[in-house]
Amino acid sequence: MYIDLNNNPQAVFDRHYAIKCPHCGVRSNISAVSIPRYEYLLRFKLKQVGVVYRCDFCNDPICFRFPVMHEPQNQRFILQEPYKEIELPKESFDFQYLPPEVATDFKEALVCYSSGAVNGFAAMCRRTVQSVAGELGANGTDKVLNQLKDLKAMAEIDDDTFSVLKQIVVDGHDGAHPHLPKINPQRASVLLELMKDVLYQLYVRKGKLKEAMTLRQAAIGDVK
Repeated sequence: MYIDLNNNPQAVFDRHYAIKCPHCGVRSNISAVSIPRYEYLLRFKLKQVGVVYRCDFCNDPICFRFPVMHEPQNQRFILQEPYKEIELPKESFDFQYLPPEVATDFKEALVCYSSGAVNGFAAMCRRTVQSVAGELGANGTDKVLNQLKDLKAMAEIDDDTFSVLKQIVVDGHDGAHPHLPKINPQRASVLLELMKDVLYQLYVRKGKLKEAMTLRQAAIGDVK
């Protein structure tokens, strides 16, 4: 999309995005409401520029930052992708079923993710898996790996992405070490869903089933 000499906003309006809103948490379409002017871009020679959108669900403002390239021959500025979201939605999880050490590490991982620190997020995912392995004992890492393999097949994750994510959370040395591969936001989002599902299967599902059984036994006792 682009901003031309006449400041015609149509090219920006015609580029549609749907994101998870950082304010209401709903995945919604967004609409551009504040677009930089051509003469200001030309005057200040900006390398990046912000466009303010509105969430079509809650109406709150959302700002994107775009790299800018000037095309003087066409008298326009190209707003390039990938864009960067200035505010990211806060991620949540049902922490009450996690062991304290696992919960602490995964909470910090989600803080990193919501702040856009994707490699910090990956390192804390690695630390979370180490806490899981420590809590579950000798077979802890194998249980995590088996869950990851099941999810790879279910979600049809490509081999290259899976190899990188497996190396981050399972393979290699202990801790957040410099040999972990770098990841981009797209792979971080896949890693997020993998971690959520692994922790759900290992802890949350089991915890909820135990709660249900306890309530059932209590109800049977009341009847007697």
